[in-house]
Amino acid sequence: MSLHLIYHFHSSQNQDGEFRPARYKVVYFFSGQEFLEASFLHEMAKSVPEADHRELTFMSLDDIKAFALRVCQELGEDQARLVSVLDYNIALDGSKDRESLQKTLSNFGDLVGNEAPKRSSGLFGRLFK
Repeated sequence: MSLHLIYHFHSSQNQDGEFRPARYKVVYFFSGQEFLEASFLHEMAKSVPEADHRELTFMSLDDIKAFALRVCQELGEDQARLVSVLDYNIALDGSKDRESLQKTLSNFGDLVGNEAPKRSSGLFGRLFK
């Protein structure tokens, strides 16, 4: 299964006299077949100190990568791809179905890898523990 995190970058701004720092907001986080549960994502975001876990916003690209890595670890996945909304929209426009979208998305964004992926429970997984 492959994980994709689609994010939107909000630049810093002054709003009603209040400064708002730049941040990265999770728009979608999905596996090959389904969106990940919002409650699960909110819980995982708590592992990133500067994150607003209720809004799924992060202060830096490193923070959102740390979040994606935490999700990978919890799900036993070996990687997640972080893709900006702009790149996601380009991929979406050029894809005719879900399979072609996933293939196209593999050419965009940053790949975050999990150092300890889930081990296979098959014959070779049991032999090489």
